[in-house]
Amino acid sequence: MASPLELVHSLQTLVSSTYSGTNTDPLVLYKAKQNIANCCLSLLQVVQGPEEYTAILGESCQESSALHVITSLGVADHIADSPSGQLTLKELSQKTNADEKYLSVMLSALLLHGYFTEVGAFGSGIYANNGFSEILRTESSGQRSMKDAIGLCADDGAKATTRLLEAADLQSAGKTAANIAFGSSQSLFEWMHNPGNEWRGKRAGKAMVQLHSMANEGVGEDYPWETLKSPIIDIGGGIGSLQVMLLSVPKNKDLSFVIFDLEKTVENAKKAVKILRNVRNAMLESTTPGVIPKLVVVEMMLTETSSRFTRTTSLQLLSLNGGITRTEGEKALSFMQCKIMTSIMQFNLINYSKNLDSEFVQQRRFGVLTW
Repeated sequence: MASPLELVHSLQTLVSSTYSGTNTDPLVLYKAKQNIANCCLSLLQVVQGPEEYTAILGESCQESSALHVITSLGVADHIADSPSGQLTLKELSQKTNADEKYLSVMLSALLLHGYFTEVGAFGSGIYANNGFSEILRTESSGQRSMKDAIGLCADDGAKATTRLLEAADLQSAGKTAANIAFGSSQSLFEWMHNPGNEWRGKRAGKAMVQLHSMANEGVGEDYPWETLKSPIIDIGGGIGSLQVMLLSVPKNKDLSFVIFDLEKTVENAKKAVKILRNVRNAMLESTTPGVIPKLVVVEMMLTETSSRFTRTTSLQLLSLNGGITRTEGEKALSFMQCKIMTSIMQFNLINYSKNLDSEFVQQRRFGVLTW
């Protein structure tokens, strides 16, 4: 492993070249930012050493729990609603009906990560919002939020993750960590639609919108959607978060969509294999002159340089529904043999048509495979 001085030098070089303004290519900039983040992580590992770094990693669940509790209590909302834009610890305790001691410890953990501002001197117990804590507020018009995403990840996801050891046992009979954690044999989405759990399903839907907005906002620009024939069928499209994002891009304004989803999303999941087989058959049988049927898959993919978000999301997928974020080598679909090129964005976008000659086209942040 490189020394701290070597890493600092590499970091300085990366930051200077990335933020000098001379390079505006989105692909190059994205890769550079990933390299900066990885270099920072390597520097942290060297500075802290294996024991301290491992101890902190082991305790990181405490930080996500604090983030969830502070967000659920609406601390950022209460501060925003205050005429002065700041509240004391005692005022926050009264408004949230939470113990001052608990609030103080959790806010202290989040302050280190840049959430909120402690007004005045350290230990003043007076808090104000900042750019990071603003996204903890309840979603409203013009206000971007990650509140529901935090709930899904740090509540449902965290509870499921605590049972990964049991789920990994070869004798677990195929139960997911969520099955064990919530005492259910149903799939996650089916369980979320049970009486009393509907609010979890609603939260998960909002969480998907928030996470997709953060992770794949470049999809609308990075792929020539405007060249596709409308209506575009979105299988398992949920509440239409992808469509909203695509239509926000001017070149896609004339597109129309059909979202294929049922009230209980699990019913679609059970039909997914059958649907895709039918899609494949229709593609192969199509004889419309000048029209090449296409199946576009937008999916997260794990690569050597994937971000921390991609890797932790893979753990969450494994915990909640037994899925994983696949690597390039694992990405082949069972009904088609294909080569999938490396994606450098959070999500991989693959474009299938019925032509058997494949051609790779680099579309900024996405790998696009055309058949």
